[in-house]
Parts: sequence; C-alpha cells; structure tokens
Amino acid sequence: QCTVLSSISITQRTICAQLGRVKLQLLYKASIHGFTGAAFHQRCNNRSPTVSVGYNNSGFVFGGYTKQPFSQSGQYVNDDQAFLFTFNAKKLIKYPVNNFACAVRMIANSGPYFGEDLVLVNASQAVTHSNPGNYYNFPAAQMHGNDLNLTECEVYQVEGTTELERPWRTVIWESGKRTELIEYIKSYKPTVSSVSQPRVLLIGPVGAGKSSFFNSVNSVFRGHVTSQAISGSSSTSLTTQFRSYSVKAGREGKPLPIILCDTMGLEETKGAGLDIDDLSSILKGHLPDRYQVLHYISGTLNV
Repeated sequence: QCTVLSSISITQRTICAQLGRVKLQLLYKASIHGFTGAAFHQRCNNRSPTVSVGYNNSGFVFGGYTKQPFSQSGQYVNDDQAFLFTFNAKKLIKYPVNNFACAVRMIANSGPYFGEDLVLVNASQAVTHSNPGNYYNFPAAQMHGNDLNLTECEVYQVEGTTELERPWRTVIWESGKRTELIEYIKSYKPTVSSVSQPRVLLIGPVGAGKSSFFNSVNSVFRGHVTSQAISGSSSTSLTTQFRSYSVKAGREGKPLPIILCDTMGLEETKGAGLDIDDLSSILKGHLPDRYQVLHYISGTLNV
C-alpha cells in the first residue's frame, strides 16, 4: 500500500513500491517553502527516513533516500541503506552508496546533501550540484540529463504502515446478511418506470478484476462456480469485446433485474485498451453486445 499525503503521482507510487509497505508524508516543497537551506532544515531536521526528489526543466526526476535524520552539524553520517535514483520512463533506476561512512553530509546552507555526489538546493539556490564517482556511481546524463537547474525539490518522510485501505462501508458478512443482499437484488426495481433492467458498466484498469467480479456475482446467483467471462492475469486486457451479461437466479431461475456490462481495461499506452470514443458510445447505449473493440495485438491493428 502506498499513501501519499500530497498529490499522488506515478513517480511517488514507484518510490513506494521500492521501499515496501509505506506512506510518504510531504515535509518540504521548495516552490512553497523556499529554495533555501534554512527552509529545508527547518522542516526536515530530525525527521527520518526520508526521500528527496528533484525535478528539472528537461523532465528528469531524480533524488536520494537516507535512513538518517537531517541536521546542520556539517558532518558526514553513516548510512548503509542510502541510495540515489532517477527515472527512465516509469522505471526507477537505483544507485546504492558505495562508501557508507560518507553517505550523507549535513550542510546548513543547502538542501539534501548526498556525499559529495548529489546536492539538491545547493548553496540555497534552485540548482543541483552533481559530481558522481565519490561515494555514489551514476552517469550524470542518465541521472539528470546534465540539466542542473531545479524547477522543484520535495522531501518526504517515509513512514511504515500495516494499515489496509479502509472500506467505504462496514458490513458484517454473515449468512443472514448474504441472504438479505441476494433477495434485495432479486427484488430490485428501477425508480424510472421506462427502464426494465438497468445496465451496470464495469470499468477500470487492466487487471482490476472486472471480469472476475462478474464471474463471482454469476456464481453466487447460479449456485455453483462459473467462468462465463474470460478472466486471468495479463499485462494487456483479456477482454476484447463489449459484453452484456444477464444473470439468472439459479439454473432455471428468472434473470436478475440488472445487466452487468464488461469491456476492455483502461491502459496508459496510446492506442491500447478501451478507447474514449468507445466508452462514450457505451454510455449512450450505441454499442451492441459482442462489439469488438479496436485494439492492438503485437503491433497489428485488429478489429
């Protein structure tokens, strides 16, 4: 689980994935608190562990992690877990410290100071100091594209958590409650008389479990396990058609008063997954059951 107590981004989620089950608490944001060592230390001293992130005009996102609390002692501190990082597309590239004793230096007039190799908000300016090869080894061009001007610097405190996401409602799952919910769905009637069976569209990213959700609902009402909808684990959507499923209460029972609609998963890659135009057509009721959604397979457009 990753909880970011500021704006959530792919960058922050990737950092969380690297560190495990954690949440990130924003301590310092240079564009708000100031590109100065004083502002950084005022908000970050004695807080640990931390992740420091720099951004430049060339689009590079880079920084470092340390388990040691910041101070203004002027001394080096030992950290065998410190590392620097940068992003290549959405992938985090990690550069571990190679001299533990000099992993981080506590300099009063600068921001996060990793050895003598990478400094954010150097000398209280919106710039990066970069000198790889001392205590960390990294290619400067890969780290920050040799663009040393900062547009932003953020420092987060890393906090461990065992808390799962809180459910949006509290339900006591007993057999009586299960029967109550099943009967409620069976007897449901739309508030609009002209609608005989409302359609429920299942939508979400690839792998969210849309088709599996339908199979679970279908199994409950059929009284046995079913796998009518194609489901499984894949990096791309296994569902390639728009499907409208009517669920029956029992093998020979009546159809439920709702129809579940399944479609392709949403993907970030352009030309992949559910197209926004198809989604609009679905919501307007223009797509028939088994409509084949345009998608790419192995670089070839299929219809």
